[in-house]
Amino acid sequence: MRVLKFGGSSLADFTCLQQVAQLAKAQLKDEMLLVLSAPGGMTDSLVALASTAEQGKDISDLWQALVTRCDALKASVEKDHPSVENWPNFAELKNKLDGVSLIQCCPDQVRAFVISFGERVSVSLMQSLLSSHDARYLEATACIASTGGYIDAEADLVASKARFQSVLKAQPAKIYIMPGFTASNEQGELTTLGRNGSDYSAAIAAGCLEAEICQIWTDVDGVYSADPRYIKKATKVDFLSYKEAMELSYFGAKVLHPKTILPCAKASVPCEIKNTHNADAQGTLIGNDYPSNEPVKALSSLQDLAMLTVSGPGMKGKVGMASKVFNALAHDNVSIVLITQSSCEFSISFCVHESDLALALDALQSAFELESKAGLIEPVHVQRNLAIVTLVGDNMRAHKGLAAKFFASLSQAQVNIVAIAQDSTESAISAVIDGELCNDAVKICHENFFTHVPSIDVFLLGCGLVGQELISQLQRQQAWLEKRNIKLNLYGVANSRQLHLDSEGISFDDWQQKLTASEQKFDLSLVEQFVKQNHLVNPVLVDCTSSDALAAQYLDFLNAGFHVVAANKKANTSSYAYYRDLIAATQKNNRKFLYETNVGAGLPVIDNLQSLFGAGDELLEFSGILSGSLSYMFGALEDGLSLSQATIKAKESGFTEPDPRDDLSGTDVARKLLIIAREAGMQLELSDIEVESVLPKGFAEGDSIDEFMAKLPSLDADFEQRIKAAAAENKVLRYVGTIVNGHCKVGIEAVDSSHALNVIRDGENALAILSQYYQPRPFVIRGYGAGSAVTAAGVFADILKTLSR
Repeated sequence: MRVLKFGGSSLADFTCLQQVAQLAKAQLKDEMLLVLSAPGGMTDSLVALASTAEQGKDISDLWQALVTRCDALKASVEKDHPSVENWPNFAELKNKLDGVSLIQCCPDQVRAFVISFGERVSVSLMQSLLSSHDARYLEATACIASTGGYIDAEADLVASKARFQSVLKAQPAKIYIMPGFTASNEQGELTTLGRNGSDYSAAIAAGCLEAEICQIWTDVDGVYSADPRYIKKATKVDFLSYKEAMELSYFGAKVLHPKTILPCAKASVPCEIKNTHNADAQGTLIGNDYPSNEPVKALSSLQDLAMLTVSGPGMKGKVGMASKVFNALAHDNVSIVLITQSSCEFSISFCVHESDLALALDALQSAFELESKAGLIEPVHVQRNLAIVTLVGDNMRAHKGLAAKFFASLSQAQVNIVAIAQDSTESAISAVIDGELCNDAVKICHENFFTHVPSIDVFLLGCGLVGQELISQLQRQQAWLEKRNIKLNLYGVANSRQLHLDSEGISFDDWQQKLTASEQKFDLSLVEQFVKQNHLVNPVLVDCTSSDALAAQYLDFLNAGFHVVAANKKANTSSYAYYRDLIAATQKNNRKFLYETNVGAGLPVIDNLQSLFGAGDELLEFSGILSGSLSYMFGALEDGLSLSQATIKAKESGFTEPDPRDDLSGTDVARKLLIIAREAGMQLELSDIEVESVLPKGFAEGDSIDEFMAKLPSLDADFEQRIKAAAAENKVLRYVGTIVNGHCKVGIEAVDSSHALNVIRDGENALAILSQYYQPRPFVIRGYGAGSAVTAAGVFADILKTLSR
């Protein structure tokens, strides 16, 4: 005997019904039992009819829609097949609904009849389609015995086995067709086995008949490592043990009904999940004889939960208190999803479905009324909108560190854990978390346990030379990233006027046109909403501007859950209080603030400083050439050019800012020196840096760039004298930043050939760090520190550092 169950999506229309009939014929060997759900969506229609009638509202439109659909299915079947027999009695259904409307009450017995009507429709239609194979209609109420109520009954497997054997012996056939979802109680009254209970019906039949296999045919290829509706990279699991399958279905895996596995497991009947619309695909096989070395098989999640905590001095050491809690809930049929207890026995916490919350609170209030009045029990604490994320795998106990990796993944997703639970066999670990963050948590856990392809979600602010070069590098490096299992998506680009966002990722080819056409402007709340809607878990805001306004928002960016990568120096050189708040925000929010390019563009300055000081080193002295622009200009002066000629050459070569005064003032170098000083632990402000400008104070102030450039030759003679004076001592002029005895200064220095900075020119940067570890010879970092390509590369490197490896 083979048992095949087909769900509603497999029976949605006439074409689907024909497909199921062909699948049944193809699998027919000896005996076969088909268990059918209602046609897709029909049970929802029947539930709506019962609910509407119960409210005393007009059901005529809903009724007509149901009848029209069923008549159309019947007519389609009867075109090329015998007349449909055993067609359910629609008049009886209508009479019951009219009665419900009249009294505005729907007893559970009547509701069970109404909501299970669709299964009888499916069986009648399928019997006609398989009439050439002597298909026999099998009444589930004659075969499956149930206990409990009318709506969510439990099967009595012992009594059901006797019934099945008796009925099949009296009605021998090649193919049996039975409606799922239904059973009957001791009085012979129709009951239902809970919503989506047709899987349960098939498992009961397979177990009672000791079937060769129980196949659950649905609209997916099998059980996946996570819900494929939310996790696009979820992979199919080929084999599961009964226990793994039970854990997954219990904690939210939609492809299996929670009650399905037990009857199959008891009878050792393999259960296979197959796709009706992709019948040749290998499904998921569930049983005992499929060993696997994989420590984790899948992730599941269950949402819309509430956690109740019963606590108080009366709980500690009092025998029977836990029993009293759970008996009270059981009496009112409240299902408990997860339980945890404090080690001091002061409290018991448990999760229930939000739909059962009011019932649970009433049950506890009644059960502990006297203890509450006596002050032994505190008011029940309720946390709503929770979810449970569960890691499942029989081999987890043989692999160390999985629980730590699980909790680290939740932390990476910015998720606070409300409670945890693990069964004694260590085949499942569950964490109760905020329901709004459930999909984010599952996404990160799936990345870390299954795909091993971490994601970086980039939002670029600033599309000037550096921003454009960065996008070009992102495009060129996609193959490199793919080889290293890194998924880097560009989701947003913005300039000072516009913002373009794309949930599918921005194309590298036409981003400029899309940005130009956008009518949105950058707003943090807008980007934050985009991140939440698309469940992005590693969002990175990259600032390639020199905007004071954006730098002032970095704290908001970090608090909103973004990493911040900054080529912009304004935040790091703002007030020390703001700098300190930024560092604190990174620790509080488990986010990174990265600014390697603030000092030496692509040179590894900040990384090296943080590594040194993190290892306990202390800065003694520092000197460095920190401006590629001034390095270029002072090299040209050494070659005999005048100040004005060197400035013009540097400007034409693209080394200076559009207004060269920004470089010649020394303010940019002062900012860089301040960043280094703060990395060394100095609590300084920008105003504490002594700045010697290349230009006399007030020179060409308020003039246009052209006017400034026209006046610049007037400084050549005086500057030439400084150059000659230095040369007379075999020295050259360099623009240097120094830190000596806690004093920070930037200005022009004459250095001889023995000085580490003597040979630094033509746009190179160099930093000489004298420290406790590096003395008497300093640690020197040297290289080109200007240009969009080098700067963009440094930003790219910072972006990669946001990965939590």
